[in-house]
Formats: sequence, structure tokens, C-alpha cells
Amino acid sequence: MVNDSDIIDWYNAGWNKKRKWPVTIDTSLTTGRYAWVWETGEEIMHSYFRTFKVNLAGFNFLKYWPDEKGLIPNFLLPESLRVKSIEPAPLTLRMLAQSAKASKWLYD
Repeated sequence: MVNDSDIIDWYNAGWNKKRKWPVTIDTSLTTGRYAWVWETGEEIMHSYFRTFKVNLAGFNFLKYWPDEKGLIPNFLLPESLRVKSIEPAPLTLRMLAQSAKASKWLYD
């Protein structure tokens, strides 16, 4: 069975190899000082679902990594192409650990 330290060890091995920042079970991947961009978030989550064999049904990637504004400021774009500023929901290692224990995504 997966425990919290398994998730922390997996995360550190892949994305905090040199231990540049402190990682706890409450570390968020999407908010706070050490948030990841969506490209890395996609890589992390793909590895997580594969490594821990978690059913990803119900996982909404855009909840945690919403669309980002592009290079052109919204005021220069037609209204139909403007991107609303949406704050990402926190995605913590605790959430990953709890879902890994259940073998399915528990949040959203």
C-alpha cells in the first residue's frame, strides 16, 4: 500500500533531485512559492498516474493548471479570444497520496 513518504520520495526523485526546496505532504504543485508551469505539471501527473496506477477518471487538469494568458494582452484581443484570469486550485502531495491509496482520483 502507498503511504505519504512513498509520494514524497517519488516527487523528490523526479522533480526535486537536489533538494532545492523543502517538501512536505502539504506541498502544493500548483500554488505557492514552488508552483510548476502546466507543461511540467502534465509530466508530473502523467508519471503519477502511471507509477501509482491511479485511475484518472474525474481528474480535471485545467482546475489545477488553468489556461494562461498568451503574449498578446487581453485588451488587444477580440472578446472571443480573451483568456479569463483563473486562480489554480491547490494540488498537494497529500491529495496525490490519498488518491494513490484509493487507486482512483478522489477530488474534483
